[in-house]
Amino acid sequence: MNPKSIRKTLPGERAVEPARLLGYQRKINAPVDGYLYLNIVPRAEKKVEGVIIPVTDKELQQLKKREVGYGCVDISNSLERRKRRNTYTFIAPDRSYPNLQIPRSYLLTCLLGKSSTDRQQWLAETIIENEIKEDTKTPVYANAALE
Repeated sequence: MNPKSIRKTLPGERAVEPARLLGYQRKINAPVDGYLYLNIVPRAEKKVEGVIIPVTDKELQQLKKREVGYGCVDISNSLERRKRRNTYTFIAPDRSYPNLQIPRSYLLTCLLGKSSTDRQQWLAETIIENEIKEDTKTPVYANAALE
């Protein structure tokens, strides 16, 4: 998760912990406000690299408000290394929306701070089926963090 983007919901510095979620793959198919955003979908032989961000119960509620259209799912048992606490992620239904676009500002926010090699790998491992909207001059993604 892009640290600049998360600070828009959870201000301040966060100690994040790398994590690997087994049995899922990234897919951009979560509809929000007429555009598509990142989701994860079950895929038996796949894994998703991510981070664990410690939050309070109040902050989890703030994240639930931010993540409209996603369900808050306990993935504690799907982590490569089980944590001592419950771990959640947000997952939307795995559906197709052929008429919706993916904001370029969103993709760039997801990729900000990654090396060129990591960007290429992230894109190769992510299911992207829809057209990308060129919106970097006027981002439609409310939490865009482009620099």
